[in-house]
Amino acid sequence: MSGGKREARLHHALITVVFMVLIMFVSIVLFDASPHIPLVLGCMAAGLVAVWLGYSWDDILEGMIEGINNSLEAILILLLIGTLVGSWITAGTVPTMICYGLRLVSARSFLPAAMLICLLVAVAIGSWGTVGTIGLAFMGIGTALKIPAPLVAGAVISGAYMGEVISPLSDATNLAAAVVGDQVFSIVKRILPAAITAGAASVLIYSLKGLDYGASSGEAVQQSIKPLLLSIRGQFRITPLALLPMVLIIICILAKMPAIPAMLLGTLAGMIQAAILQQADMGSILEYAYSGYVSTSGNEMIDTLLTAGGMEGMLESISIILIAMAFGGIMRKTRQMEALVKPLISKIRSCGGLNALTVISCIFMNIILPDQYLGISMPGQMYAETYEKRGISKVELAAPLLGGGAVTSPLIPWNTCGIYCMTILGVSPTAYAPYAFFGMILPVITILFGLFKKEMINQRSLEKKRQAIS
Repeated sequence: MSGGKREARLHHALITVVFMVLIMFVSIVLFDASPHIPLVLGCMAAGLVAVWLGYSWDDILEGMIEGINNSLEAILILLLIGTLVGSWITAGTVPTMICYGLRLVSARSFLPAAMLICLLVAVAIGSWGTVGTIGLAFMGIGTALKIPAPLVAGAVISGAYMGEVISPLSDATNLAAAVVGDQVFSIVKRILPAAITAGAASVLIYSLKGLDYGASSGEAVQQSIKPLLLSIRGQFRITPLALLPMVLIIICILAKMPAIPAMLLGTLAGMIQAAILQQADMGSILEYAYSGYVSTSGNEMIDTLLTAGGMEGMLESISIILIAMAFGGIMRKTRQMEALVKPLISKIRSCGGLNALTVISCIFMNIILPDQYLGISMPGQMYAETYEKRGISKVELAAPLLGGGAVTSPLIPWNTCGIYCMTILGVSPTAYAPYAFFGMILPVITILFGLFKKEMINQRSLEKKRQAIS
């Protein structure tokens, strides 16, 4: 190392990480604090270790700025997502999705329908909003049908977190995009095959389990759903035309349009739809795009569900991404990240093995750094350089970050996601985790897909060699 700087060793990196683990665990679990300030203190610890190693303040600042620069595109996308969701609610797009989804619910199909509807809603408004609104409604319906609460909670969480990993509008996919430095649409397309496989398996299991409760009367279901539908229809015109902005976004994804222009088009389509279809005035449309839509139906559940979106509502997520990326920037610049990773990857040679290690590291980070953001960002920043050195696409790193980090967070009782779901649904993660099939299956599928992809690459390589010889 030049300029009097010493090489970072494992024990140096562990000082930073152990401090981060302790301050994060105490703050979140004992004091119910947000992860922002503990993460700032983690940046301070990383900086102090860097000074001990001989780095100057300019070096530390440069590392933070480099880390933040990598997340700027994702931050712009998150701001646009806020405006898009606000305009889509105003346009009736999100309410129409919910209404059409709720019509699918019956006593026999309750569990798979609960998962699929929560998936549909989470694609638009995220996992926490889904669990706290429509998910809570399903808990009440499940009680009326005499379905065990842990089983219903598992279906709700499976749907909500499947929506989290496949939606280009979610915090998780955009954080993964910020960490790996790639397009969010590319990341969604990469995780989609594994997510669909795990989702289909989960729906099948819920369908089989639902047969035990199929004899229950559907009257309880319809009576529970009716007030929700009436409240939504009292505020919005529900029609297939309201889904046009969503169709436009799907076309943009299929056409491989960059995320920012696609989000702008989706927002503009929502605004036009709100003015024409819902008769909203332009002043309200602009206000909802910035501050979020405010529902005033009088139904508490629907008002909570549809009071969402807006550029302003994304600022909390953006702030934690900025701090997390600054922390990672310090760790990379001062080579503490490299020191931390070396012992883990020294004996792993294959792409499939690296993929599996990333998934396991995400789960481990969710346990010791109990927050989904850190369960995604820390392993992503740890292994980014290794993936790059081995010539593996950045998108390949995003898949295990989502398949391991995003979906396992609600299964851990002391993780922020686990605490939130337990508080809202009234069921302990230890009780619902065995029934949250998507969160249990996706990490395994992600590992298997990584190993299978390695075999496919090897087969193609052998085939090319045979063709060259012949």
